[in-house]
Amino acid sequence: MKKLKGITYIIVSLILLQLFGFFSTPTVKANTNIPDNFNKNLDLEEIFVYNVTAFNISKPLEWLDVDWMAPSKGFANTTAGGQIKVNFTGFYDKDPNDSFNIFNSPMPYMNIEFIEKKFGNLISNTTFYNVSNGEADLNLLLGYNQFKSGFLIPLSNISWLKQHAYAQDVPPFMNATVTIQETATRITFDFHQKTGLEQKTKSTYDKISGLLVYTNTSFGNYTLEMTLVNIPSFPSTEQFIASYQIYIICGAIIITTIISITKLKKRIKNNKML
Repeated sequence: MKKLKGITYIIVSLILLQLFGFFSTPTVKANTNIPDNFNKNLDLEEIFVYNVTAFNISKPLEWLDVDWMAPSKGFANTTAGGQIKVNFTGFYDKDPNDSFNIFNSPMPYMNIEFIEKKFGNLISNTTFYNVSNGEADLNLLLGYNQFKSGFLIPLSNISWLKQHAYAQDVPPFMNATVTIQETATRITFDFHQKTGLEQKTKSTYDKISGLLVYTNTSFGNYTLEMTLVNIPSFPSTEQFIASYQIYIICGAIIITTIISITKLKKRIKNNKML
């Protein structure tokens, strides 16, 4: 009987160990400086790499300050097969000159490195340091009009984002066809300007991390297409719901196992009494 009881404990212990081992999640570095409307699991030390598949080759990109009266910050260039690397430096107040932008403080700031592919080698071209999300959008055209979504969007109110994206159709000069596509994990903003240089910008964001994962944008002779290579894996609401379901299943297995062992013990006891 003692041997059977020991076996029972061993079986239940193994099931519990597998259960807790299954649900143990990798430690994700959280940063307390990240505002509540952004994903707090975002690692500010990680470098996010975008593979470039198209870039304007007619001339380098002149990088402008959000203050239109300030001189430009220099020129940048990448190539098809090159890369753009982004690492966030923190969240700070919005530049007062960045007034033509619906996104407010605190705003993500970042370093942006442009890398060219020459003769099969990746060569750094230039880096702009600690620029705001609004400034990055202004120069790379990742959003449209006042919807300067840049490299990282706030996640607290997706409905607010969609409402303001649709509101960017502003005749007569900034009228555009605005299309939004949404799945459980991605949201895509597609702007087609109907006048002027007819900006066409399609940017897709990960709804869990808030990161830009793909863009294809053009304006006059400027073009940029790039895709994020290292999308971080964070727990999502859907994953938590699934976890609760599996907990119930595993709990049922444990209870069923205990009942079966108890019945087996009674059967053995009854056989001994006969």
